[in-house]
Amino acid sequence: MPVARPEPQEPRVIAHVDMDCFYVQGLSMRGDEAKRVCSGINLVQVPVARGKADLNLYRSAGAEVVAILASKGKCERASIDEVYLDLTDAAKEMLLQAPPDSPEGIFMEAAKSNILGLPADASEKEKNVRAWLCQSEADYQDKLLPCGAIIVAQLRVRVLEETQFTCSAGIAHNKMLAKLVSGMHKPAQQTVVPSSSVQDLLASLPVKKMKQLGGKLGSSLQDDLGVETIGDLLSFTEEKLQEQYGVNTG
Repeated sequence: MPVARPEPQEPRVIAHVDMDCFYVQGLSMRGDEAKRVCSGINLVQVPVARGKADLNLYRSAGAEVVAILASKGKCERASIDEVYLDLTDAAKEMLLQAPPDSPEGIFMEAAKSNILGLPADASEKEKNVRAWLCQSEADYQDKLLPCGAIIVAQLRVRVLEETQFTCSAGIAHNKMLAKLVSGMHKPAQQTVVPSSSVQDLLASLPVKKMKQLGGKLGSSLQDDLGVETIGDLLSFTEEKLQEQYGVNTG
């Protein structure tokens, strides 16, 4: 018997914030302090304690960044230099406060982000964002994304001002998509994934890049089915995959 599909969830706005070259930035800041005391010093490695890399500097800096991000939503640390941020409530509140007949401020601010699937012409960016958000198929869920993008941009400015660290981000409706695009336009930029762009994004994505498909299962898909991208995988029916890998995995 096929596994029951989960009920549709409320729309979410999730950001994946990734520090740009975090270790390099941390060493650079530490080195600047040392050079003020000794101009000829040459620092070339991560600080060491008891013969091992001492990551306390980075943990402390990361905690500062998380504190800033958490001012707008619930944070989940993915690693020492990566954070997931749930901006759903903040984005809903921003959209609620926007004038329903004239959300020009949202259009203008959202146009500063890289938006997947829209033409890259910088001179037409605001016009393209307006067209996206005003088209009939752009639903409430997608209208939350530019609000999330504005909030993330503001947070990134705060992170830079208060910690001197730059970061990049991806904004989407789930963690997987947000993480996939957070590094697309590094450094110090952010990328938004409209619902209409998800299929094209996944179509060319290597199977091994997808979470949970990077190990044996991904290799098995490549060997057994000859798939290289998620687009290739989507050409197989659910029934075929369940037949090959079992009900739960398929």
